[in-house]
Amino acid sequence: MSEPLQAEHTPEKTTEKKAGNLVAWLSMVLNLLLAGVVSAALYWLWPQWSGLQQRQQQLSEQQQQSQSTVQQQQQAFSQKLEQQLASLQTQLSQASVQLQQQQEQLRALQQDQQKQLSSSTAWLVWQSQQLVQLAGQKIWLEQDIPAAVRLLTGAEQQLSTVQDPAFVPLRQALVADIRALQQQPLPQLSSIQLELTQLRQQILSLPLRQSEYALQQATEQVQAQDWQGRFWQQWDLFWATLVQVRPTAPEDVAVLSAEQQLSLRNTLTQQLLLAELAALKYQNEPYQSALQQAMDTLQRYFRAADPLVQQSAERLTHLSGLSVLLPVPARLHSAEVLKELELTEQRL
Repeated sequence: MSEPLQAEHTPEKTTEKKAGNLVAWLSMVLNLLLAGVVSAALYWLWPQWSGLQQRQQQLSEQQQQSQSTVQQQQQAFSQKLEQQLASLQTQLSQASVQLQQQQEQLRALQQDQQKQLSSSTAWLVWQSQQLVQLAGQKIWLEQDIPAAVRLLTGAEQQLSTVQDPAFVPLRQALVADIRALQQQPLPQLSSIQLELTQLRQQILSLPLRQSEYALQQATEQVQAQDWQGRFWQQWDLFWATLVQVRPTAPEDVAVLSAEQQLSLRNTLTQQLLLAELAALKYQNEPYQSALQQAMDTLQRYFRAADPLVQQSAERLTHLSGLSVLLPVPARLHSAEVLKELELTEQRL
């Protein structure tokens, strides 16, 4: 039995056993080293990953706050615009009612004075007085200078049919009023209205500011056509965002939905319409205010580097430099002459 035991403990088997133990020990050491490397990598990458998650959460909260702010501003502007439109409508209705009342009073006065007037001179004076009063209403209420010029011209022509020296000062005052009105520089409403109409037609083609970053991403994705290029591009993008922190861009915190983009374009359209309405009514302050609001909306929410946006901003700046205020005289000389003539007739 001693011979088999000695055969089992031969030098060759002993060497194989030692080699196996060495391999097992090396494997264990390699496993420990690999585990240490993985633990060190996780220990180094985990703060970076946590910081990235916190940054993404902050960006999401900032985006929500920005969207909420934009919605609040849109609601406030819509309410303000509705109030302005309601105020304009109220003023128009009041002016219309006042004009109707004055017309009724003039009709009643005309009927009463036609019964009282007997002489042709008194009739001409009364008729000229009515025409001058109507001309004053056209100037200060309706702001219709051409109509006022026609009324004053008609009064002067009626007086010219009577060769009476008493009417010479009145005719001279009428001619002076007509020349003063004709020499007043009227606002170029037709060109202003055309410019505003063209700007409204271009609103749908103006690019918004928040679309710049999306377009850049789309361009980079198109450049990677094969799967290898896309893989390495995504790999580089992953490590770039993991190690480096990119500064917050306005496009990242102001991403608007399709409804919000449409609401912004509608807001700009309403501002231009309000400016056009104020220009047609010769209201310079509402006109300038509406143009300023339109320029603020254009500069804040649309891409300033785009040529079409720059052209629209230049056109708005040009329009804001124009005045739509109607230059009207403070008084009519013919009205004062008529009062003196009426007093003279009453004394006689």
